[in-house]
Amino acid sequence: MLQISNLNVYYGESHILRNVDLNVPAGQMVCLIGRNGVGKTTLLKTIMGLLKPRTGTITFAGQPLTKLSTDRRARLGIGYVPQGREIIPRVTVKENLLLGLEARRGGRKAEDDILDTIFELFPVLKSMLSRMGGDLSGGQQQQLAIARALMGRPQLLVLD
Repeated sequence: MLQISNLNVYYGESHILRNVDLNVPAGQMVCLIGRNGVGKTTLLKTIMGLLKPRTGTITFAGQPLTKLSTDRRARLGIGYVPQGREIIPRVTVKENLLLGLEARRGGRKAEDDILDTIFELFPVLKSMLSRMGGDLSGGQQQQLAIARALMGRPQLLVLD
């Protein structure tokens, strides 16, 4: 499903990722483990298009990603939950969830199209739909960030 080959990523002149190869088959879970500063977040940001590789290829479901924008990658079926959650604090839980619909192939659906599976996974969010995202606890914000990514019905979910 996801294939990375000979990936090299730099921050300025600092070489962060060196010749990374990774294969994530469909239906599998892969976990990257390492101490702080070894490039885990850099790799995930590069997969999502937030960072550009200097060399190497990234392919998802047979399609090259390297030249695609972040939103195109999301529409292809990659969901992303960043390390810092990055929920929008001054909009409601419902509005944060509805933003996840933007990633759906075929575009955004009806405003009330919050998937029932979201509330099965995260029942606390159902009772908090009208609360501001910034008013949630850290754990609740994490649930919201994951739920927002799942709203796009991704084929691949990338969690930092």
